[in-house]
Amino acid sequence: MIRIRPRWLVGSAVLGFALTVSGCLQGTASDRKYYLLDVKREGGPAQVHTDAALRIRRFNVDEAFMTKQLAYRLGEFRYESDYYHQFLVLPGMMITEKARDWLADSGIFGRVSSVGSRLESRYMLEGNVIALHADFRNESSPAAVMEIRFFLISGPDANETVALARTYRAESPISARTAEAVVEALSESLTEILTRLEPDIEKAVAREK
Repeated sequence: MIRIRPRWLVGSAVLGFALTVSGCLQGTASDRKYYLLDVKREGGPAQVHTDAALRIRRFNVDEAFMTKQLAYRLGEFRYESDYYHQFLVLPGMMITEKARDWLADSGIFGRVSSVGSRLESRYMLEGNVIALHADFRNESSPAAVMEIRFFLISGPDANETVALARTYRAESPISARTAEAVVEALSESLTEILTRLEPDIEKAVAREK
C-alpha cells in the first residue's frame, strides 16, 4: 500500500499547482476528511426483464488502489496517496454496493443480492477495479480515472458460463483543485461505467431468454 505523504499539497513542481485542501505535513489524524462516491441512475426500467436473480460478489481492487486514501498519479511511474482525504469505506465494498443498487434499480433481474445471500441465483457478477485515481500528469486538464473489468456468469448456481466479459474505462475532468472535486469526478466516472455496463448486461440476458 502506498504510504507517501502528499508533498504536492504544499506545492509541487511536478503539478505546478496545489489542491486547496485542508491538511499539511504537520497535520494529525483529526484533520482527516472522509468521502463516499455518489452515483444516481436516471431513466426508466430496462426493456429486458428476467425473473432470475443476480448475485454480486464483492469486487476485487488492484493492490495499488485498495487503500481508503485518495490516490494521485503525478508521473509515468509516480503515485502518491493522501493521508488526510480518504474514502469512508474500502473502495471494493463501496463500488460493489453502488453497482448492486444500480442494477437493482434497472429492473433487469427479479432480485439483486449480495454474495452472502442464501437466495438461489442464476447469474453472478464479478468485478475487478483496475484503476481508481486522480491523474495530474497534465496540469491543465486533470482527470479522475476509473477502470473496472466485469464478468457476468450464467448457469445453475451461477458458476457455468461467462455471459459477458468486458472492461470499462472512464476519465472525468476534475473541475476544481480540491479533494471534493476529485471525489465528484470519480463519481462521474463510476456513473459512466455503470451506464455503459447496464445495456451490455441487458443484451447478455436477452441472448439467453
